[in-house]
Amino acid sequence: MISRRGAARRRRRGGGACIVALLLAGCATSAPPPPALPDAPDARLAAVRAREDEVRTLRARFASVARLPGAERSADGVLLVAKPDRFRLRLMLPFGFTVFDYLNVGARTWTALPLADASQRDRAGEFAPFSRDDLGQAFLRGPHAFPGQCDAAPAPGGRVWVSCREGDELRRTLSIDRDGIVEETSYAAGMPRLVIRYADYRAAGAASLPFRITLDYPQGTQSVDITIQSYEVNPTLTDALFRPLADAVPSP
Repeated sequence: MISRRGAARRRRRGGGACIVALLLAGCATSAPPPPALPDAPDARLAAVRAREDEVRTLRARFASVARLPGAERSADGVLLVAKPDRFRLRLMLPFGFTVFDYLNVGARTWTALPLADASQRDRAGEFAPFSRDDLGQAFLRGPHAFPGQCDAAPAPGGRVWVSCREGDELRRTLSIDRDGIVEETSYAAGMPRLVIRYADYRAAGAASLPFRITLDYPQGTQSVDITIQSYEVNPTLTDALFRPLADAVPSP
């Protein structure tokens, strides 16, 4: 015969087992790791580009830390991408106040600093890393990421090295491992201008995307660390989401 105390112990053990089972069930339903890319250099480059072509629209929420000379600024952000040429990024303070809005539609761009007065409009330069040419390069992809003719070759550590040239000018180099692009460098006048590093690739819907992104400027003193909080892949993004704010200033 089982005593009341023994029955209680069994109920407690049973309850603990149920909690463990629920935790394991949660782990089992998490997204599987993305499939590894091919080994052959040309095939790996082609697979990366095919993956990117499958992403037509994107919404991402992220946290960022921008490091400037003598200052460090943190902000949350929302990114909207509609390929090939619509891009919006909004940076917000913890209470949801927008401090910077950048919009690109085709060849036109606008910036807005909703909390700044007229004497502070020149502060827009502080947010240069969040422009189409920089962070936009990391998400619009296509010709922004693979300009000109791109050639792939094997590299140490099982990686693939890609160089993209327009005529005799080197425009972009990329290092690709089995998960995806881990580093890409853009050049101006033959000198490195911007290095973007990608890490923590995970499945996001049907896509495989990095959840850690770092922008580094070799010729300057700026860097930006970005942690992606969530992705929505191929959501419906209406035209209204790509309209300039009332106080937005068009770029010359």
